[in-house]
Amino acid sequence: MSIYTTYNYFETKKRLINEINQDVDSLSLQLKNILPYFINSYAINEYEKLIENQLRNKNILAIKIKDYNYGKIFSKDFVENGKIKIDEKIVNFEANNLTQKEILSNSFSFKNHTLKNDSDMKIAEIEVYSTDKYLKNELNVIIKKSLYEILISSLIIVTLLFFIIKTFVLKPIHNIIKVIQDDCEEGLPKNIIPSNNTKELNELASKMNEMIATIKTSRLKIKEINNRLELILNSMNDGIWDWNLKTNEVYFSPQWKKMLGFNDDEIISSLEEWINRVNPKHLELVYEDINNYFQGKTEIYKNEHQVLCKDGTYKWILDRGIIVERDGENNPLRMIGTHTDITFIKELEKQIIKDRDFISTIIDNSNAIIAVINSDGVMFKVNKYAQEFLGYTQEEIASVPYFWSRFLNENIKDKVVDIINEAKKGNIVKNFKNSWISKNDEERVFEWSNMLVQKEDGSMDYLATIGINISEKEFNQKQILEQKQEFELIFNYSKDGIAILDFDTRFIKFNNSLVEMTGLSKEILSEKKLLDFSTSQDMEKNRKIFKKVIQEGYINNYEDVFIFANKRVYVNLSLSLLPDKKRVLMLIKDVSSLKIIQEQAKLASLGEMIGNIAHQWRQPLSFISTSASALKVKSEFNMLNKEDIEESSNAIVKQTEYLSNTIDNFRDFIKEDKSYKEISIKEILENTLNLTHASLHNNFIKLVLDIEADLKIYGNKNELTEAFLNIISNSKDVLKDKNEEDRLIFIKTKKLDKNRLEISFLDSGGGIDESIISKVLEPYFTTKHKSQGTGLGLTIVDKIVRERHKGIIEIYNEAFTYNQKQYIGTCFSIIFDDKF
Repeated sequence: MSIYTTYNYFETKKRLINEINQDVDSLSLQLKNILPYFINSYAINEYEKLIENQLRNKNILAIKIKDYNYGKIFSKDFVENGKIKIDEKIVNFEANNLTQKEILSNSFSFKNHTLKNDSDMKIAEIEVYSTDKYLKNELNVIIKKSLYEILISSLIIVTLLFFIIKTFVLKPIHNIIKVIQDDCEEGLPKNIIPSNNTKELNELASKMNEMIATIKTSRLKIKEINNRLELILNSMNDGIWDWNLKTNEVYFSPQWKKMLGFNDDEIISSLEEWINRVNPKHLELVYEDINNYFQGKTEIYKNEHQVLCKDGTYKWILDRGIIVERDGENNPLRMIGTHTDITFIKELEKQIIKDRDFISTIIDNSNAIIAVINSDGVMFKVNKYAQEFLGYTQEEIASVPYFWSRFLNENIKDKVVDIINEAKKGNIVKNFKNSWISKNDEERVFEWSNMLVQKEDGSMDYLATIGINISEKEFNQKQILEQKQEFELIFNYSKDGIAILDFDTRFIKFNNSLVEMTGLSKEILSEKKLLDFSTSQDMEKNRKIFKKVIQEGYINNYEDVFIFANKRVYVNLSLSLLPDKKRVLMLIKDVSSLKIIQEQAKLASLGEMIGNIAHQWRQPLSFISTSASALKVKSEFNMLNKEDIEESSNAIVKQTEYLSNTIDNFRDFIKEDKSYKEISIKEILENTLNLTHASLHNNFIKLVLDIEADLKIYGNKNELTEAFLNIISNSKDVLKDKNEEDRLIFIKTKKLDKNRLEISFLDSGGGIDESIISKVLEPYFTTKHKSQGTGLGLTIVDKIVRERHKGIIEIYNEAFTYNQKQYIGTCFSIIFDDKF
């Protein structure tokens, strides 16, 4: 029966183990083939559903995924997720859950696979854990059945054995026990153990009789030896004294004298000799201990005191003695004892006390809570830092068991008390984290490290715990989490395109806005590179721009044209190297509509400028025509001489140069020069004034200039010209409605320091309503009629000054006096820095 049961048990176990291994191998292979598609698509929910479905297999305990792709989004090596089966329920795997970790550590088997993408890069790791719960259930059924069969057989055998043992073993043994129990004062049997019919028991009785006889003989010898040993043991210490209480004579051994630095003949055998050498501070206590011993209050005489040595120093002595002789009335007659030099031990005790005080000082002044809790839950030791923070004294905290639990939040109080209860059983939670709240409601977060000190039986003696204040760390981690959540909200809901790129400009992650902007599906876009959207003529330039981002860390407001879904789209790009130095964050805006409006605004300005130029040319052309006509008349009347020709030619050349400069300024403004180089603020301002001179003159606007101060910066000439034109044009439009004598524009440059220059544009237009002045730089905001303005002029100024040239722009109303007349106007203050 037993052989068959064993065979059935192991065959079943082997079959079930093979079944578990086959399930694990099959599942691992399926996940290895299916999961890469979901992981590359960041489809976490989909592969979590797949994992949950696979966990319905009775032999599968848990499936964990270390997702390296998803981890890159959060600047981590990987994000760990998965599913685990607990009490037949499938729940999400939590990396920091101790219960789940313990379950996995007790799993039956484990299988690991590494997943790679088409580029042979590791994208994930799969870990499959199996359970032997079903295996154990099957085996338990076999065991229970076998146990039942064995139990029936055993009962029959035990009954038979009991009858045999009782008859042939227990009864003779009972007779032996009766003889042994009838003992003498020394605990030995009075009578000899009788013989029995059974050979073995008869031999046992014989041997026991021999042993008892031997014990009796040995005890007599031991008693004699003990008397001798008692005297020897009492004289084995460093120094021996023998005191005759009748005569007060004392024998001091040579070692006793040597201990104090004396020769054998230098100390007489007198009690006074000893009394005179005991430190007077200790003598009274010595007498008290001797009297207590004589009165039977102590078993032996024992005292620690100092004895004077030959060299004048004191030695600490452990003095011990016993009475060895008494008279008929039980009065002591003779006493023998020893002196042991314990000076070294006393010095060591001092050092220990000193070290203890030193450690105590460190503990009290450490910037952490250090406390000790006994098995009753009493915090009987707590350092000064804890007392000062909590607002309770050591006595208050140690007054009742678990007084310290009032420092805990209600939601974790039971959990922490359970840690003490587990420690009582010998189980220790070495590390955990919680908050303590002081008497004045200040809350701090502490990270605790525990050390359990156990008694010899393994039970808890006390628990020492150290709590390090990590409140600031927790606060920082909370802020990081909030920032992460904010970033995810911005990433997911921003109207602008946001993407994370690798150094090959390939899209690693992107939001829906970018998908809509490109007109591609997520699958197709994930296989694209940013450079794939560049025009052929801009490809190399954009490659250099991206390389610059990797080297310098960022580039802001870079404008370019990309091809999205066969359409040319104007975009504004900002690229920034992420902290891991392996990826780049991209923000991209579609500015096509804004670009069209800007071009329209610029064309409108060009039309006005062309009219101004035509007006500026009238006077020079009229002068040239008059000079040429005068030369012709003089020639017809033979009045022309060399001086007239030279004078007229010089005047014509001068006017021609003026016309040429006007054309050059206009041409420079309208050409699409996007290059950045070192430029002069003063020079750009002068060119701008040349372009606007005629327009301001036609509108009877007086310019008051103070532009001698200059600064050279790294920038774009055309962009700054456009910005200055927009500011002046804005003032001109306001001043048209003013009286001609009140139309004023003041332009002034001022050096703030060697690196900074301020330009101020101040008009006399009456200022801007304070309730809307903060909005004038916003897109499409205008105070003009819709037919007169787009609301983009000052927005373009803001974009050029702040974003493109890192300048500071401020708009405010200012009251001033000019020619003894009070005015109020709007001032545009711009500050440039040559460090840009």
